[in-house]
Amino acid sequence: MKTILAFSSALILSLSCNAQERTPKVQDLDFYLGKWEITFEIYDTHNPGNEPIFTEKGWQECGYDLKYKDVPMFLTCTGELIIDSTDADHTRGMGRKREILETIRYSKFENSFERIGLYSNWPATGIETLTYDSVGRMFIIRGHLNVQDNMLERYVDTYQFNEDYTYAERTNIANFSDMPITEYNLTLKATYKKLKD
Repeated sequence: MKTILAFSSALILSLSCNAQERTPKVQDLDFYLGKWEITFEIYDTHNPGNEPIFTEKGWQECGYDLKYKDVPMFLTCTGELIIDSTDADHTRGMGRKREILETIRYSKFENSFERIGLYSNWPATGIETLTYDSVGRMFIIRGHLNVQDNMLERYVDTYQFNEDYTYAERTNIANFSDMPITEYNLTLKATYKKLKD
């Protein structure tokens, strides 16, 4: 009898805990809504330790998108970046303007947030999984992007937000298929500053 009671109690506790688990939704990321001033530093992944090969400045604006039963299912960010400084080897790119579109949703199939990235200057799509650490105030994004000569870029992108989610520092490390599989080098550093409405 004691065994049956113990088993029943454990089962009820287990069901109760499972019932309390909530499926994440894109609205959990509402701090990312609004307009952000952004700066990028782009590095040569194959030659670590050097200064940025160019920098970009611009903005992105994030809002909800694509409703299902009147509830937005995506958080979409569009933006624009302009190269504002280069090293001696990349001066032809000075002033180049590009547009970006990144959209985030929660996938019940993957049990994870996903982010898809489209870039006007790049003929490939970024496909990523996004983990949101609410305690550490971080996005940790893992993804891949096709690049020239049938190579693949694998990367880990980390966004560290401040306490009130008005500022973030971003670091991207990457590995290309012509590098040792365990070697990940700095590719991008960025800052995000939320603009007041």
